[in-house]
Amino acid sequence: MPSLYLAGTMLGPSELRDEAEARRLAGIGAICLTRQQLAEKFGIDRQGAILGHGNIALDPRKLTAGLLLKSLERKARFYAPVEATMLEDSAEAVVVATRDGPTITARHVVLATGYELVDIVPAAAHRIISTWAIATRPQPRKLWPDAAFIWEASEPYLYMRTTVDGRVICGGEDEDFIDEARRDELIADKSTRIAEKLGLIFPHLDTRPDFAWAGSFGTTTTGLPYIGAIPRHPRIHAVLGYGGNGITFSQIASEIIPASINGLDDTDARLFAFNR
Repeated sequence: MPSLYLAGTMLGPSELRDEAEARRLAGIGAICLTRQQLAEKFGIDRQGAILGHGNIALDPRKLTAGLLLKSLERKARFYAPVEATMLEDSAEAVVVATRDGPTITARHVVLATGYELVDIVPAAAHRIISTWAIATRPQPRKLWPDAAFIWEASEPYLYMRTTVDGRVICGGEDEDFIDEARRDELIADKSTRIAEKLGLIFPHLDTRPDFAWAGSFGTTTTGLPYIGAIPRHPRIHAVLGYGGNGITFSQIASEIIPASINGLDDTDARLFAFNR
């Protein structure tokens, strides 16, 4: 489905034009909308926006289950719950000790541990951010044309999308993560702010939250994830897909990591390497 990147406090119309041109040069279709075009097509009053196409929405639980089932079809062995407690690597293999006693020996190990960093993973450029979101009541009328994903070039930014049952999911108000308790204490206040901001963009919506929640995600100083072998541990690889673009980065990782394991060069590997 399409996406809209709205002008905001970080990027105005001229900066959005530069961004659209950079996307086109990279082979990504992008169309700049003027204020009038944005109002006519989407009913939004902003200085401008970038209209993109070919975006995808996925159910994360179905996607994960599908990937696990496909892995089992390909003879992977899957064990859960298992807590790894120690990693030891040598020139020939990696040994993983577990809390309940059994050890796993492999030629290579890939760490896809989300925001829980193993001690040997460099953490200098790593931050955890808290974000908040609401889901409105189902709306009785069409929400906006093409059910586009929408977010704005602001700090803090706002992001929104629709659901099949006519709700709007809207989130933002990001802050540095402190702890889960403090993050969750802010849900009510943050939900009110998010609903107010949503109402400014779409005055016709009922923005009262039906559901509200908080979560956390990782980011880096460059916005790029870390993918590749860990320095001084060539048989231990990490896929740390920070930045909110996990689907894209996981696809990139699925190319870089097998190439690394097989001793091949990947043209993108240096962009995501720990020693970049």
